[in-house]
Amino acid sequence: MALFMQSPLLAEESAVDARIKAADETYWRAYNACDLKAMAPLLTQDVEFYHDKSGLTATRTGVVDSIEHGICGDSARKIRREEVPESVHFHAMAGGYEIETGMHRFYVTETGKREYLDGQAAFTILWKQVGGMWQMHRILSYDHGPAPYQPPRPSLTLSPKELSAFAGRYVSPRDGDIVVSVEGSHLRLKASHVSVSLYPSSGTHFFALERDLQFEFTGNATTLTVIEKGGPVAVATKVLDASP
Repeated sequence: MALFMQSPLLAEESAVDARIKAADETYWRAYNACDLKAMAPLLTQDVEFYHDKSGLTATRTGVVDSIEHGICGDSARKIRREEVPESVHFHAMAGGYEIETGMHRFYVTETGKREYLDGQAAFTILWKQVGGMWQMHRILSYDHGPAPYQPPRPSLTLSPKELSAFAGRYVSPRDGDIVVSVEGSHLRLKASHVSVSLYPSSGTHFFALERDLQFEFTGNATTLTVIEKGGPVAVATKVLDASP
């Protein structure tokens, strides 16, 4: 039976991980809500935040102020941070410290637009135990760049007859001819600069499998709106009911 019992050391490390994970979730939930009062106690007084684009921000007051006047200072632009779950790891250290590493992604919602994925970065957090509480002591966010596109998993199926209602030739002032055709269980959209597979996320809304584009059909499929980064970038009008 002893082979299947957790050692006291492993049990203690597991409990520490659970407390840090709870503190981590609380901090980032507050971050996404711009709840500065809830964030502040989870930072040490002498915290240092290193960012590969903006450099060093030091002290609890400095970090909270930078967030208040930065990402939380623009009511027309909301940022949501999300960890990539499978990338997050915790590493125990002696002396009341623990390291958390992983990747995080940032989503943006602008007034009048849908939320879109803006980019990603790697992060490292040195947690410190202060008075029985785990706080962020050193924070590094680096290697910022575009996030690889991850299309939603197709969860809706339309019949060939339903799909055929969207098939045809559309004309856009920006992109010229856009041809939509039925291709098996999905649609194929072709324009002068793009050819993508479209899968439905609703009865009139589709996403591209190959790149971060969405398409919305309105007016009984007589109008096609191309959406990128949460907002419309082109509108096309149907001129033929079937693909040429």
